[in-house]
Amino acid sequence: MHGNHPQDVTHYVSNAAWLIGDSVFGKAFGLIVVAVVARLLGPQDYGMYAYVMSMIALFTVIGHMGLDGLVVRELVSKPDEQPQIIGTVLGLKGAGYVVGAILVLAYSLLMPNHQSQERWLFLVAVPGMLCMPLISVLKNWFNARVEARYGVIANLGATLSSGVFKILMVLGGAGVVAVGVGTTLGTVTGALLIVVLYWRRGGPRPASWQFSATRARGLFNEGWMIFAGVICANVFLKIDLVMLRMMQGPQEVATYAVASLISEATYFIPAALGATVFPRLVQSSAIAPKAFLAGLQKLFDLLAFAGIGLFVTLMIIGPPLIHLAFGASYAPSATILMIHLFSLPFIFVRQGFNHWVLVANKARFFLSSQALGAMINVLLNLVLIPGYGGHGAAVATVISYAASSLFVLLAFSDTRAIFRLSIRSLGQPWRGWSLVKQTMRQLVR
Repeated sequence: MHGNHPQDVTHYVSNAAWLIGDSVFGKAFGLIVVAVVARLLGPQDYGMYAYVMSMIALFTVIGHMGLDGLVVRELVSKPDEQPQIIGTVLGLKGAGYVVGAILVLAYSLLMPNHQSQERWLFLVAVPGMLCMPLISVLKNWFNARVEARYGVIANLGATLSSGVFKILMVLGGAGVVAVGVGTTLGTVTGALLIVVLYWRRGGPRPASWQFSATRARGLFNEGWMIFAGVICANVFLKIDLVMLRMMQGPQEVATYAVASLISEATYFIPAALGATVFPRLVQSSAIAPKAFLAGLQKLFDLLAFAGIGLFVTLMIIGPPLIHLAFGASYAPSATILMIHLFSLPFIFVRQGFNHWVLVANKARFFLSSQALGAMINVLLNLVLIPGYGGHGAAVATVISYAASSLFVLLAFSDTRAIFRLSIRSLGQPWRGWSLVKQTMRQLVR
């Protein structure tokens, strides 16, 4: 790769634009679909759907294996070994998703307070789960070639087919199980599309894929800490809805799910900002530690400015948007949203910490901070949900994100410098605005 070649720059910018466009379209279209589905199903049925999807997310994380970043690295650095890399990772992820599917079925049958519709929702989700390892591996293959657009095309096909099916079903009077079928239909469609695109792009044929136990052990040994951190992060993100279902019921799940949907729709922004500057951070860390810290401070400045800016914006437009899109049945979601939004600045600066972890090879801090956040979130939910429902869960989310994204950094000598960078950015959000203006002036020139 010749990183300074204009064609290379255009290629990478185009690749990033496809990824960001996919996120923006997916979030916007997804919000429309949820608004229609939630309105027509009502809080009781939509709450059941949101709860089951949260449990599915918790079980499917087993298939992540902490491998995605490692797989892309291996595919790029060892192109002659791609058939073995693909076969090995597919085997590892396939085993993980099969275990997840078995646990889903067992959980759906053994939990005594599940309604029959919830059990059916779990059942119809299983075929989609079994398609996920293939989707994940082939997306990684495209990402390694800097051809993210093909993964995006498959994802857009999945999003559109799923969303249109769900809307048509609820408009026709179908129940919540049909909405679950729509989710699985989207996953299956995405799998078929990405297989066709992979075939057309000339990827190694399935007959050449091979599983290597030695490579599998090496990859898992390298990725297990990231894997454990991802499990904690998923618990962090989804446990609120699960605990609300157990302690309050489907209706409370629905009001909380609508609020968190709007807040969480912004989470791709810090990831996109971080990905944009990450290669430069890696380069500067190797040759100039001071330049690395200066670049990291700029990343924190941008993240804090974006997080605080979105916090203010959604505080203003979020509640009326809920009333307009979801109707009076979801009125309590507006106040839950206003609490939930206080977590945004912490979530945004967290992305800067995550990139420092990758560059500095400090995965243990990623794992320990995510584990702390998940533990605090569960404990606070146990205390607050019985008396305050979704509002209590939102407070638990804010406190746990503040603790795991910011204040935990004070506990370790290695991370106190990162705490100072974070505090400087959060306390002076105008620093990020200065960077935005500077970038705009350079683009105009």
